[in-house]
Amino acid sequence: MKQVLFFAFLLSIVIIGCKKEKDVTAAPVYVFSVTTDTINTEIQKPVAIEASRTGGTEAAISWMVDGKELSANNAFTHVFEVAGFYKVLFRSRNEGGVFEKEFIIEVTPVVREGGESKYISRILEYVPAPGQFINVAPGNVASAEGIVGKNSGLVTLGAYGGYIIFTFDHSIQNKEGADIAIYGNPLKPPTDWSEPGIVMVSRDDNGNGIADDAWYELAGSEYNSAETIKNYQITYYNPKSYANVPWKDNLGNSGAVEVNAFHKQQYYPLFAANQDSLVFTGTLLKNTFGQANGIWINAGFSWGYADSYSSGDDYDTKRYNSFDITRAVDASGKPVQMKAIDFVKVYTAQNNKGNALMGEISTEIKGAEDLHFGK
Repeated sequence: MKQVLFFAFLLSIVIIGCKKEKDVTAAPVYVFSVTTDTINTEIQKPVAIEASRTGGTEAAISWMVDGKELSANNAFTHVFEVAGFYKVLFRSRNEGGVFEKEFIIEVTPVVREGGESKYISRILEYVPAPGQFINVAPGNVASAEGIVGKNSGLVTLGAYGGYIIFTFDHSIQNKEGADIAIYGNPLKPPTDWSEPGIVMVSRDDNGNGIADDAWYELAGSEYNSAETIKNYQITYYNPKSYANVPWKDNLGNSGAVEVNAFHKQQYYPLFAANQDSLVFTGTLLKNTFGQANGIWINAGFSWGYADSYSSGDDYDTKRYNSFDITRAVDASGKPVQMKAIDFVKVYTAQNNKGNALMGEISTEIKGAEDLHFGK
């Protein structure tokens, strides 16, 4: 009887052990429909990744995009509406363990190809700073519209910070050499008269056709100069009459855009949205205003600025300043790689009142051109 009970006990242990072994949960293992860790796509185009379990037992699934769960199914499909880099994390978990796989999704804007003209197609924004030509040609809205479709118009941007934003009927692609030409009206030495403007570019990262995406400065010859001031800000105050336009900056300085006897209209832009004050922020270049051989001059820089008689741009021959998208940098000065750009911004980059004869330093441009158009 004791032997029977003993063998029965052993048998129960074996049965229980086998059952426990059978019930052990194995960690999941997966393969994916995408075989690379980095996926390249464009905005508004769906990204699809399917996970197939090849080992382990059933497990809960989660797809996370930059920390936010977007799916709990084997198949992941998502449309990215803004360009950029996204981290997609697949995670599957059961009692036996966790399986994880990470993908990097690079989403780029749609490059608008083709186009009917190499010149500006549309002015998106014109916000000049105060100046002697503001509110009359070439400092009014009609003058801004006058640089569309040609390189023979003329618009002034007023004193420091005044800007214009424009686009083309296609994306400007980043190819070998210079990509953009901007026409101005500087004078060559010895009667130097340049009014340098900084050029910035932007992609239509969200695809809405509006210049509301990140801006990048095209670093010119003075970008790393000790005399160049980054994150400069100036505020102009409307005197609401023909009078000097006072300003203050974020360095504790103050001054005025001074009126002269040649232009007796109001110098503060009457078409500005804010009729009390205007604030501009950007990079400030050193002043180059002075006299040479008894002549008042404002010297240009070597290369990389609009309305500057630049030897590095070969302005004497080309009659325009040239710009390479490869020189784009972000707010911290880090180079930015862009396949193409959609918007261009030009703003006056010196803060100098000039004098009663010459007036303030204010960038002027006649038009812009895609240097690769039709090539």
